[in-house]
This record gives sequence, structure tokens and C-alpha cells, in this order.
Amino acid sequence: MIDLELTPIIKKWLDTEPSQRDLQQGADLLLRVTKNKILYANVTRNIEQRASSIEYHLKKIYSSRLNDITHAEVKAMMVTVDSIAKARGLGNPEGSSKKTELQRGKRADHDELPDEIKQLYVDNADVLRKMRECHVRLRMISSENSTCPDSDRYPWAKELIALDTLYRENWNRYDHYVKGTAPASVKLVTDARSESRNASRVIHLLLGKYAANPDEALAARIRDTYAKISSPTVAIRKKMSEAGLL
Repeated sequence: MIDLELTPIIKKWLDTEPSQRDLQQGADLLLRVTKNKILYANVTRNIEQRASSIEYHLKKIYSSRLNDITHAEVKAMMVTVDSIAKARGLGNPEGSSKKTELQRGKRADHDELPDEIKQLYVDNADVLRKMRECHVRLRMISSENSTCPDSDRYPWAKELIALDTLYRENWNRYDHYVKGTAPASVKLVTDARSESRNASRVIHLLLGKYAANPDEALAARIRDTYAKISSPTVAIRKKMSEAGLL
């Protein structure tokens, strides 16, 4: 199993100017990752002359780890995508005779609503169409037609998940709008969701810093940020667990 806490340390070492690198630290990282004592003995025998060899091996390791992390992230995203596809019926033909979610969700007083609120209903038809397009793209990607399926899937999966969030927020505003109030004041849980999304983005950066330099104050900040995430992804929960913060 990959010791993920070493990945940001390896990156920091590689990002350091060659003349400023701690070669012994680089060799030690190499040993911790590969467990290859013979390689370690070779690069430390004349460490100054072996600097390029240490860099070469650590670059290969870092590249491989990025691929592994991307694979795990995309795998977790695809679980979310499959859940969305099932909930939204994205695998069904658009011309299905069954009533769509949009048809079922139309308010009885729809024609009496302000234009801004009615537009949310219209917008969601377009959002759902875009979600179907993303889903079709994802279904077309395979190891037979792609040299790197994870990289090809990532942007479409990310877009579909973002569209689903917008879709739910539009429905939330539309369904809970109270006639006679200003449309702009209809926030409901949107602010909380926005806070959750921001926390999800920030926590990855904080965990990277924590892996490189564990600190109690930072750990407290990470736990506080984690508490703001309404539905932590598998990847985030895994990182928190590996950092010993859960």
C-alpha cells in the first residue's frame, strides 16, 4: 500500500532548486519508498555524483504516485456518477414515454411565479441535457479506445457532478419559493452547500501541508474544515484517516 504522506514530501524535494537539495534526504526518501538497500548503498556511496540518479528515481516514483492517486480519485467519482445516473435516469432514452423528473416536479402554480423562478425550471431542462451528454461521453471511454481512461474520464465526471449540484440547487429554489417574496432572497440551503464545496476544495491543500509538516494547530483547522463538508468523498475520508485525523 502506498504511503501517501510521502508524496507531498517527494514533490517538495523535487521542486527545490538542485543546488539547494538535501541529497541525503532524497536518498532516504528513495529507501523508504523502494526498500531497496542496494540502490540506497549505491547512491549514498558518492552522493554528490549520484544526485541525478536520485532525482531520476524520485521523479519516476512521483509520477507513478500521481497516476495511482488519480485512479483512486476517478474511481470514487465514478461511484458518484453511477449514483447520479441512476437517480436522474441518464441511461434512459430522452424520448422515453415515462414522465420525466421535470414533468413530475412542475408546480401547479408555475404560471403565477416570477420569471426568475420559472426560468429555473427551464434551465434545469438544459442542465439535464448536458448531464446526459456527459454520461454518454463517459460510457464511450474504455481501455480499448483510450490510452489513459482515468485522465479522459476525469473532466467529464467532474462536470457531471457539478451539473448535478446545480440541478439540485435549482430545484431547491424552485420548489421552496414562497410567492410574494423577492426571488433574490431565496437562498435556503444554498449557502451551506457552497460552504461545503469550498471546504472540500480547501481540505486537500491543508492535508498536503499537514503531510509535509504535521502541526496541532493545522490539525485542528483541518478537522474544523472537514466538519463543514456535508458529504465527504471517499478520497477525502481516506486522506483524513491516513493522516490520523478521523
